[in-house]
Amino acid sequence: MVPLSTSGSRTQQGERDKAFMAISYSLALRYTVPGEPKSDNKTYAVAQVSEKLDLPAIAKHMAGHDNKYNKGDIMAVVTQLSSCIKEQLLLGNKVDLGDLGSFAVTLASDGADNAEAFSTSMIKRVRVRWYPSKALNSLINEASFQFVGTRESQQEARKQDRERLNSLATIKPGMEAPDDAPENDEQGGLGD
Repeated sequence: MVPLSTSGSRTQQGERDKAFMAISYSLALRYTVPGEPKSDNKTYAVAQVSEKLDLPAIAKHMAGHDNKYNKGDIMAVVTQLSSCIKEQLLLGNKVDLGDLGSFAVTLASDGADNAEAFSTSMIKRVRVRWYPSKALNSLINEASFQFVGTRESQQEARKQDRERLNSLATIKPGMEAPDDAPENDEQGGLGD
């Protein structure tokens, strides 16, 4: 997370924040026709989640944007908003939240031969659908991307790093370090 500056305008801060934003992605080989193994394979980008923010974390982040609302205020408003959106959806209403987008319900049901044969017992699911606003739906115009590899390759790299560090930890004074070990003057730590 990029620290927020207390000096400078919001526009300047926003421009600095944009310089650090990037959507992490990896690559995956997929069939061009889903479910048909005989179709050609192509490589596609797959978004990788950098961090998951829960309500307290996003409220803390929002409170840090030089506004008059604190984390508790924001959490209270979002919690109440969530409850009210649910209430309105259960009334069959669509909730439009401006730049955030809108929420509405769709139904999944079994089919009936005709209108007289249909009953509400045939409705199997109520799905909540979010429809992003134009501002959110056009993220491609503002997005930058950073290749990070697959979760599996990241996990393997972390495993190799741990194994390398564990092997270095077992070197006793007077023993030679492995060829890939950093020299003493390159190692991190506290200075004199």
